[in-house]
Amino acid sequence: MAERVTYDDFQEKVIAFSGLALVDFYSDSCVPCKRMSPILAALEERYPEELYIAKVNVAYEKKLVEEYQIRSTPTFLLFKDGEIADRFSGIRKKEDLEKVIEANRDAK
Repeated sequence: MAERVTYDDFQEKVIAFSGLALVDFYSDSCVPCKRMSPILAALEERYPEELYIAKVNVAYEKKLVEEYQIRSTPTFLLFKDGEIADRFSGIRKKEDLEKVIEANRDAK
C-alpha cells in the first residue's frame, strides 16, 4: 500500500530511494485522487521491488506543495534516483503509467 510521507521524511523515503519513486500529491476531497488509488495499488503489485509509491496530502504538507509547485490534484512526480524524471497531473490510465515507469526504468 502506498505510504503517506511528510516533509520530515520525504528526503529519506523519496529522494534517497535508489530506483523509481512515484509521489502522489493528493487531497482527501479530490474525487479524481480517489479514482487513482486502485491504479496505484495495481502498480505496486506489478512493480513490488522496483517502484516505491508515496502519497503527500496537500492540505498538510504545504512546504512540499510549495517546493514542488503543486497547482492541482492529483499531481504525480516520478523520481529516479532522487531526481524528478517525469511530472503529470490528473487521472491517468494504468497502461499510461506503466509506459512512463517502463521508459524511466530502462533509461540510463
